[in-house]
Amino acid sequence: MILDIRYHIASLVAVFLALGLGILIGASLLDEGRLLESQEKLIAGLEKRFDTLQAERSLLETENALLSSKLQEQETLFVALELPLVEEALEGRSVSVVYGSEAWKQNWQEPLDKLLKQAGARVVASRLITGLLHGSTTFSAQSGDMGKALTDSEGQDPMVNLQALVDDAQGLLGEKLRAESPMTIDVLLLVGTGGENTVVWEKLLAKEALVAGMAVAVVGTTDMEAHLSELAKGGALALDNLDSVAGRVGLIRGLLASQTGYYGVGKSAQGPWPPLSKAAVP
Repeated sequence: MILDIRYHIASLVAVFLALGLGILIGASLLDEGRLLESQEKLIAGLEKRFDTLQAERSLLETENALLSSKLQEQETLFVALELPLVEEALEGRSVSVVYGSEAWKQNWQEPLDKLLKQAGARVVASRLITGLLHGSTTFSAQSGDMGKALTDSEGQDPMVNLQALVDDAQGLLGEKLRAESPMTIDVLLLVGTGGENTVVWEKLLAKEALVAGMAVAVVGTTDMEAHLSELAKGGALALDNLDSVAGRVGLIRGLLASQTGYYGVGKSAQGPWPPLSKAAVP
């Protein structure tokens, strides 16, 4: 009798275990079905998003190709206009070029000489800033003091040898040393910068040239933006894009129109080139 009761209890336990196992398996299958359904929805959503991104990418590629084509057309037109805008624009004007370093002179002397020649300007001298730091004389001095050399000393402002900006045929303010000597310098062109050791001298050089009534132009890169902006505020024409048509045309036409300010691609630039509509000032 006892054996039969134990057997019956074991049977009941087995039945309940089987029922619980069945419920567990059924629930698992149900959850798995929901998981699969959720995954299918996610995959469908991702595929839809991918198709949308593909369409957007195709549209952007088409727009980019169109913009590139327009930009190329404009660049081609600008290149074609460079020579007419530059040619003989500075005819008869004399330019003294000062380079901020040997590297700047090596890289830019030939293309600048070519550009200035196309503009009809005469390059009277090409110097390094480091060659102007001794035996100094200022442009703003009276003509009778031009032979006087000033040297740096404690309590005095730094001076640069501005006499070295001209060739052997003429004095600093245009006094003729030979009968065939030209008139005074019209433009001082600063190219690049020699760095922290010469920035002070470059500022002084620009200041003295402006005091003497010369036009001052400065060309460099966006790395020199703060320096270019400061010189522009002092009355110079500064550009950071001389390697482009806009920069070359801007330099020549800007000098022709006596423009000042900072132009190029830098964040604080007033535009890619100075206004070209202002009438030239003789």
